[in-house]
Amino acid sequence: MDKLISMTDEVALLAPIVAAYVGVVKEFRVPSRYYHLVSLLIATVFILVPQHVQQTLATISIIGLTASGVYHFTKKREVQSDGQAQQNGVYRHTGADRDAS
Repeated sequence: MDKLISMTDEVALLAPIVAAYVGVVKEFRVPSRYYHLVSLLIATVFILVPQHVQQTLATISIIGLTASGVYHFTKKREVQSDGQAQQNGVYRHTGADRDAS
């Protein structure tokens, strides 16, 4: 029973980290059909490494992803009337994922 609780704690820690990494992959415009594969590969890396390496990777991930998320969400954004968001001269669509795959 203790092992099940420990596993639940690991899943609770790793699931949002994996989801955040998939969000990073989306920024590189990887087609959405690969998101599940990417999440499985990232989760596999976390699970197959030794425990001390896993803890180090989790700590690095939490710090790095939090810092980049804070930076991303604190940048000034202007939403245009056509649904585009301008960030430093770059236009990005703010709607749902429009991947043609």
